[in-house]
Amino acid sequence: MRLARHPHEQDGHPSTLRTAARSRALALLVAVVSLLVGTVGLAGPARSAEWIVLCTGYDPCQAAGYPNTGYQANAMTSWWRQSTGHNCTNYVAYRLVQNGLPNVKPASLSGNALNWGPSFPAQTNTSPAVGSIAWWDTSFSATGHVAYVEKVLSASDIIVSEDNWGGDFRWRRVTLTGGRWPKGFIHLKDQGPTVATDTRAWQVAAPARLLDTRTGVGAPLARVPSGSAVTVQVTGRAGVPATGVDTVLLNVNATGPAAAGYLTAHANGTTQPGSRAMSYAAGGATTTLVLSRVGTDGKVRLYTSATTDLSADLVGWSPTGGYVSGGAPTRVLDTRNGVGTPKARLAAGGTLTLPLLGRAGVPMTGVGAVLLDVSAAAPSAGGFLTTWPAGAARPAAPQTRYEAAGAATGLVEAQLGTGGAVTIHSTAQTDVLVDVVGWLPTGADQVALGPTPVLDSQAGLGYPAGRVAAGQAPAVPVVGRAGVPTTGVRAAVLTVTVVSPTAAGYVTAYPSGSGETPYATVKYASGRTVTNTVLVPVGLDGSVRVKTSAAAYLRVDVQGYVRW
Repeated sequence: MRLARHPHEQDGHPSTLRTAARSRALALLVAVVSLLVGTVGLAGPARSAEWIVLCTGYDPCQAAGYPNTGYQANAMTSWWRQSTGHNCTNYVAYRLVQNGLPNVKPASLSGNALNWGPSFPAQTNTSPAVGSIAWWDTSFSATGHVAYVEKVLSASDIIVSEDNWGGDFRWRRVTLTGGRWPKGFIHLKDQGPTVATDTRAWQVAAPARLLDTRTGVGAPLARVPSGSAVTVQVTGRAGVPATGVDTVLLNVNATGPAAAGYLTAHANGTTQPGSRAMSYAAGGATTTLVLSRVGTDGKVRLYTSATTDLSADLVGWSPTGGYVSGGAPTRVLDTRNGVGTPKARLAAGGTLTLPLLGRAGVPMTGVGAVLLDVSAAAPSAGGFLTTWPAGAARPAAPQTRYEAAGAATGLVEAQLGTGGAVTIHSTAQTDVLVDVVGWLPTGADQVALGPTPVLDSQAGLGYPAGRVAAGQAPAVPVVGRAGVPTTGVRAAVLTVTVVSPTAAGYVTAYPSGSGETPYATVKYASGRTVTNTVLVPVGLDGSVRVKTSAAAYLRVDVQGYVRW
């Protein structure tokens, strides 16, 4: 049986080499204990999101597109007087020399990898940057660890390359929520900007559960009664800063509602809006992506019209002064009472055009996209709503799915077209409601696109025609498709639709090359068609994966993307 080793690193000093054998023995003991813990089903470090290994070994990594930048041929040379061969300190010293530093060991540097941060106090902080050195103290192993930052996906999500004493070369993805985030980042010869360069940038988060009334996470273990609300602490949790947060993106689940109803979301301490962020049917589970402002206390308030269990997973947030602008959700269209349009139901196959410039806080100029909650109420049959820029051809990419006589809500990121308007189409007769929840300026890091399908297993687009088997996770290339550029893309805004599943289940969407996220993106009942908007980072290959727990037809449409 081969045990996975913790990388514990030594430099070339005799004093540190004398402790190598003891350190290796300690690490082996830790590995054995970790393995035994794993066999009895307890969550050990090797199961955390920190351990997203992208490749292992010089040649396999090179073949997979993860280079060693020449270290394989130079590993037996000592760089900065570090131990040669497989050694984290020798590897990062080599990379720094390749970036332009002299092969002269800094006078302040001594001891094992755990001493690197204290050796460079003025150059060490908590902000990752391409070319910086990710540094761990004993929180990682007895002698610490260092790695080279290859890519910064967000302030809490990085890609590193590393070599390991007694181990092998590898590339790895490291997330703040994984439990082993670096102690700091050493900036000796950075090659790229830190995330903080754009202080308005949207932060894409690894999904993290902030609320679950079924288990008592973030709220008492009890169903939320009809006509009441639960507050969710957002700031200071799951990598979100304690201050300076304006907007949060949550994937919200209503599980087992006692009756059909709706949910509203708003900054805690503000007036409850007359706008719905989610519509749900009685029983079952409904999943909806929700955008909400955060209160001055760092909380979001979720109100439910019917008794239900609620859970909420963080998927992103925007800083104060960030690109996401707007205030409380504002109703701009309601065909039931003539708000924004004549009082009349939208006919089956009909369209309506909704001007938005100068309304609900959206300015007259400089608008790159609007963020809308688009709802159907009491439709005559099951069907879809599609929203797109006015004046353009209707895309074959609906965003809101509804059932006969029920209600449904979807979060839509839409460009404005002719006259600063969007057009909305319904496949069945229905009332339509639209609420503005925010807008994005031209030049923002989030870019809306005319929705475009990139996978449809019913039609054989991007996948063989037929249901995707239970447990399968098709890769969906996003970068370079549907208007998404070939470079500079952090994440994709997608609509995921599940059609005719053979059993109740769920879909998860996650970056290709990473482990499956622990929380569902879309939940569904047997035989039902459901849809949800998702924000998901793209993998290093420019793809995302969508995994279904039951056999079902899957469809993925691109609504937009988040750029660097």
